[in-house]
Amino acid sequence: MSGADVGGAAEIDPIDAESARARRALIGAQVAAPGETELADVAERVARAVAEAESERVRGAVADRFRDRMAAGEFLPSVPILANAGRGGQLAACFALELEDSLDSIYGALHRAARIQQGSGGVGIELSALRPRGTPIERSGGHTPGPVAFAELFARSAHVMGLAGRRAGAHLAILRDDHPDVVELVRAGRETPERFPQLGLAVGLSDRLLGAAARGEAFALQHPRGGRRTIDAQGLLEEIARSILASGNPTLLFVDRIQADNPTPGLGRLRATNPCGEQPLLSGESCVLGSIVLPRFRTARGGIDDVRLAAVVRDAIRFLDDAIEVNAWPDEGVAAASRRTRKVGLGVMGLADLLLEQGLAYDEAAGRTLAGRVLDVVAREAEAASEALAAERGVYPGHERGPRRRNACTRAIAPTGTIALLAGCSSGIEPFLAPRVELRTGSGPRIWTDVWLASWLRRHGFDPSADWPESAVSRSGTASAGSDTSLRRLLRRAWEISPEDQIAMQAVVQQRVDGAVSKTVLLDPRSRPTPADVVAWIRLAHRLGCKGVAFFHPDASSVASASIDHCAARGAACPD
Repeated sequence: MSGADVGGAAEIDPIDAESARARRALIGAQVAAPGETELADVAERVARAVAEAESERVRGAVADRFRDRMAAGEFLPSVPILANAGRGGQLAACFALELEDSLDSIYGALHRAARIQQGSGGVGIELSALRPRGTPIERSGGHTPGPVAFAELFARSAHVMGLAGRRAGAHLAILRDDHPDVVELVRAGRETPERFPQLGLAVGLSDRLLGAAARGEAFALQHPRGGRRTIDAQGLLEEIARSILASGNPTLLFVDRIQADNPTPGLGRLRATNPCGEQPLLSGESCVLGSIVLPRFRTARGGIDDVRLAAVVRDAIRFLDDAIEVNAWPDEGVAAASRRTRKVGLGVMGLADLLLEQGLAYDEAAGRTLAGRVLDVVAREAEAASEALAAERGVYPGHERGPRRRNACTRAIAPTGTIALLAGCSSGIEPFLAPRVELRTGSGPRIWTDVWLASWLRRHGFDPSADWPESAVSRSGTASAGSDTSLRRLLRRAWEISPEDQIAMQAVVQQRVDGAVSKTVLLDPRSRPTPADVVAWIRLAHRLGCKGVAFFHPDASSVASASIDHCAARGAACPD
């Protein structure tokens, strides 16, 4: 991976007509302003709007660079930026709110969450300060309904707001593992999921619980307002695992690992993330997101153009920092908290496409090595760019320690649902799900194709329009994915890759990301994992240094569509 091995960008097949129609439909439905039909149109508007943060002397040249990066498909910002820049709208995608144990705090946060969702954002809502269900209320003489009931309130609000919005949007309700109502939350996600439309559930998992379970000890559930009791620690983990197998909920956040990397501990403890888990945030903070399209940096000679990659990273960090300056905030509290740390989340997408083009399987050590090397470039250049911006514009106001940078965080790996479709690549760092996806837009269903995957299939004698990989057979009938073991390994879909290997890839990426990594560990629908299996995978993710982990066990009868729908739902919760 060297700048000397440029050799020109690798050529891919032109996008097919149906995929082009699908992308135009998606652009029109999700991000276009009136009169815009192509990504280049959107890029022009967005670049000019974001570059307004620049001095007049350089504004035009910087805007041109921003436009060219987006139009070339090298870098795409999140959907709120693409949809709202230049139109007076909110550009931040990710938010977090911590509730206090009062009606004013709860309903104030409900209003803030609705305003954030109106601007295409998603909110992680930390509920652990709320007293347990059944606790007496002195003023009214009644009893509190508890955090699970209030989670349902946020879910219903998100659902109603989604009926009127351009994007459905969603939130995440987070409860600490030692809250007396944690078992109720875990079971509710499994037994009554209809109570939580457009709301994911998460448990903040502590080192203390994992340690107690490993030692076979009891674990105390407690709250300052009462409800203290003890529970078998291993039993709680297995209860969580049962719900994960049944519903995909809850997501798990390793809160002590998250706090250990808190760049501003003097400002408070990190207890929450945005809805998809890629950015830990203090209460009231937000983050602007964007992602680099990795297969764009493969050269015609089969190398990686790290010189061009470095240049795009530097432009992307500047773009995201500028986006903070021109953002329209939902309220002054969020504006103040966000400006204090100026968190940006630059991520990547198309990792599966890049590995395929390099002839590397997702679940082999060489694939993880390549991912690490590419993310090393992103990390190094993102930090250098933020340091250069600090020298030019000043460090972020909440800076306490470490290198003097413009941004408290610079990297986060988002699920990139919509923007991966716009880029024609695989989502985030996920393995392949399917080569073709039916998009449901206002203009009717459209078939989208992963451009790099389709090109690779054609070059190797496969029909990319077939159901892949089982029947991805060339028209001549001379090649099939099942007939060649090495090809078959390259073409494994997410659920055909072991949980251990999926977690290993997530951990490799996490080591190079100062925020966090959004990834779903998809389980093989033919498998019958036990709660003990899931607990072992949770422990593996924790041991390898992940900041969280999410699982989904699709139904065998509709594995591809169920997996795509589940990941799309996570993408809706955090708009890229």
